[in-house]
Amino acid sequence: MLQQAAQQIGLNLDVKRMPSDGYWSTHWMKHPVGFGNVNTRPSADLALTLFFKSDAPWNEAGWKNDKFDQLLVAARGETDAAKRAQMYADMQTMIHNDGGVGIPMFISSLDGHASKLKGLSPIPLGGMMGSTFSEHVWLES
Repeated sequence: MLQQAAQQIGLNLDVKRMPSDGYWSTHWMKHPVGFGNVNTRPSADLALTLFFKSDAPWNEAGWKNDKFDQLLVAARGETDAAKRAQMYADMQTMIHNDGGVGIPMFISSLDGHASKLKGLSPIPLGGMMGSTFSEHVWLES
């Protein structure tokens, strides 16, 4: 599908299927373009640190930006929630504008629960409170 869509803008993608055994050691982060999936993380800081910080071991795009790194560290220490949210928004804008990552789709995830389930609240980092539901949710008897 991506190969066909790319042709519409004059881009020729040479798709090569890689064997699943050895994918991580022989292909991942060793070729100019790759496709993958990132599971939810419990915080924006963790996701941004793992995938976009200049020295991150999982920085798939190889993107390095000193201003981003400084803003990421500063956001960790920001106690004003609105300012911290704006800092994370600014970092995401930086990634969007310069980051070298293409996102062809987003997985839509919905949470559902019964009235006995307490403590569940929306966290936009992924379904079930960004995988932190076990720390915050309980069943009422």
